[in-house]
Amino acid sequence: MIVVAKDDVLRGLKRFKRLAKQDLLASSKTSNPEFWEKQAEARREKYTQLMDIIERIGVDAACEKALKDYAALPLVHSQENPDPVVSGYRQALEMFFKIVGVDEKARLQMMGERRNLPEDAALNATS
Repeated sequence: MIVVAKDDVLRGLKRFKRLAKQDLLASSKTSNPEFWEKQAEARREKYTQLMDIIERIGVDAACEKALKDYAALPLVHSQENPDPVVSGYRQALEMFFKIVGVDEKARLQMMGERRNLPEDAALNATS
């Protein structure tokens, strides 16, 4: 059970969503504008999803969804050719976890548990 108030979580997510919009607008001034545009848009999308769940069902449901989505992310993230969408989702989920107080140890445990799931079960975790 998450003890952070719904309004506080929504306020934090709205701030992060605004930061992602600023990053989206600034992406054209980077050395890799396409990557940073997609990464910022992925963050905004994930924040919007989480905010919708919180408003409809509550913070606990959003946390469950976020943990499932986080566990379903690829275990290996290529440093040479990173996927901007995966990078954006990962960053958005990690920022959400900071807001609600899910520590890194719990996230890593969730990722470790994913390794023991059949591949198709892990893919269905984001559905």
